[in-house]
Amino acid sequence: MTYKILIADDEKIVVDSIKFILENNLDEDIEISTFTLGREALENLLFYSYHIAFVDIKMPDLDGLELIEEFRKMRNSEFPLFIIVSAYDKFEFAKKAIKEKAFAYILKPYSIEDIVLTVQSAIAHINSILAKTKENIEKNAQLIVMRNLLENSFIPTLIFKNVFDIVDINQYEKIFGINLKSGILMVLSLKDKSDFVSSFKELDNIRKDLKISFEHKALTSIGMGEYLICFFSASSQKEAEGLKEKIQEILKQKPYWNNVKIGFSDFYYLDEGYENAFWEAYYSTLDIDSSDENEENEHLLLLTENLEGKLIHSINNPTQIPVIENYINQLCRLYVELFGENNLKYKVIKLIIMLLLETGIENRNESIDIEKLIAQILNSSSEQIVEIFKKALLTLFSKAKIKHDQIINNDSINKAIEFINQNYNQEITLSQISTAFNFNPYYFSKLFKKYTGVSFKTYLTKLRIQNACQLLKNSSKSIKEISFAVGFSDPNYFIKAFKKFTGMTPSAYRSLPDESKPL
Repeated sequence: MTYKILIADDEKIVVDSIKFILENNLDEDIEISTFTLGREALENLLFYSYHIAFVDIKMPDLDGLELIEEFRKMRNSEFPLFIIVSAYDKFEFAKKAIKEKAFAYILKPYSIEDIVLTVQSAIAHINSILAKTKENIEKNAQLIVMRNLLENSFIPTLIFKNVFDIVDINQYEKIFGINLKSGILMVLSLKDKSDFVSSFKELDNIRKDLKISFEHKALTSIGMGEYLICFFSASSQKEAEGLKEKIQEILKQKPYWNNVKIGFSDFYYLDEGYENAFWEAYYSTLDIDSSDENEENEHLLLLTENLEGKLIHSINNPTQIPVIENYINQLCRLYVELFGENNLKYKVIKLIIMLLLETGIENRNESIDIEKLIAQILNSSSEQIVEIFKKALLTLFSKAKIKHDQIINNDSINKAIEFINQNYNQEITLSQISTAFNFNPYYFSKLFKKYTGVSFKTYLTKLRIQNACQLLKNSSKSIKEISFAVGFSDPNYFIKAFKKFTGMTPSAYRSLPDESKPL
């Protein structure tokens, strides 16, 4: 390391003598600048970095103490360490030097030993400061790494678990510096996933860009190197929509924009659960993209998309297995013709996941081990993949038909709706209901909307508001008491939801004549 030293004294003989002593008596590498004017020395100290500065206490334009004082006003820096050189052995000067935090005070005439020992002491102090700075930088870097690891593992907990049973959400809000009680989820995947390492690096770069652009607004997690999951904090539907627009605006300016697919969820509150939000976002990234294919393949791509559509439609409306097998055979031939081995793997995996989501069939519970299946596909040749694909889809359709028949025979969806109607005032979530009635949450969400015409979230909120209206009409309970009585854990959210459904606040509703009250 080279130590930069400045010497300022209006006596050139002093400047030259200190310079000579340092150059001939120090083992360290040094670089020395000399000045005979205090103002000129100050300008250099402000514009360039020095480790040590010798300044004379008496110079005609700017004395040493004034120089240090001016420097401290304009630069808050550990360096340089100031060494005051003076012919005055007076207490007042020494006291001022201490006040201005000078490192040392040397009296003229000085010896070689005075200069050398003082500078060696200064260098030892500099090394100590630099070591601590390095240690702090390393600690901060470790903290950042630990925070990223914590964030990466926390996102799945936030989405797929009942976090209130596992963690103190307020504690995690403090750790991440972000409101976790409401927001949206975004899932981002890459179109070209042919190289795992490159894909992971690109997803990590996108993650970093989003973290910079949405500081204290976003949590991120890279899932299996395949996709990026982002939680964006928002306090309202309006803010959530604004966030979606801003996210897309930022990503469109990036060089990787043409290689990404993104999906967003609706606005959700934590007490409703984020699992359905994840599936909403994830599912919307799974469309088959053909924008990069050659025009000569356009007809084949249209046929492929048509067959994929037929398969997805058939799985919710079970037909005869031979018809489905015919679709699969045609689709496999098209996949082999259109895609190389690497892309074929991802197209097949993508379609299987889409169909699993559509059917609501759980992984191991119903003899479909998706992790094992994906590993098999990734480690197989094109010919083997086609056979694995056929077998998996036929198994899947067979399971789907059984499940479809069970749902019709058991009237499970009606029982689930009846349960919601009777327990609307409890802490119930889509995930809890779907588990209780043996549904996959995503599948239950689709099925629920098909039967009721609205989402689970809308149905439950409207049901609670309708019952709140009855309590506002027929009881003297406070707004806060009513909000808890109908199942809202946050009175402020209750007021917002009430206004959204009725067009007025609970207080305004209560003050209306009974004949004028909606609902």
